[in-house]
Amino acid sequence: MTAELSDVRISIGRPGLRVALAGDVSATDAPIVVRRPTLRDAQRARSVLRSGIRDTANFSVALEVEVAIAPNAASARAAVAGIPDELDGGTVRYIGTPSGLVTLIRDIYAAEVADAVILVSLDGSATENRVRQLVLPTFTGAARRVA
Repeated sequence: MTAELSDVRISIGRPGLRVALAGDVSATDAPIVVRRPTLRDAQRARSVLRSGIRDTANFSVALEVEVAIAPNAASARAAVAGIPDELDGGTVRYIGTPSGLVTLIRDIYAAEVADAVILVSLDGSATENRVRQLVLPTFTGAARRVA
């Protein structure tokens, strides 16, 4: 995966879904990034940020999501057992399986919570590697096409 956000076009008048690991996004490629403790708060922030913007197709808001993924949810929970529930002011957190994370990301976009998702690994390289192998490919290439 390159250092660019994956780009998926789904609707007119709205940027396509973009997904990346936090370390892979350069400052010039990143949309406006928000950290919110709940999806509802993130949805409100996106709405406020996009209000008054004429070219909404080229203005995206990303939600930072703290993640830990493993082959099963119990393993993911065990990997982050010692990490406090809230780091750096808190944002949405997902701990579970790669397929569950893919579903969450799609739901975030479909519900207009955010136009992009930036994933922050809670357990370091273990989750980063799984995201690169099992999550990001879902949002690139032929898998990007939506019926």
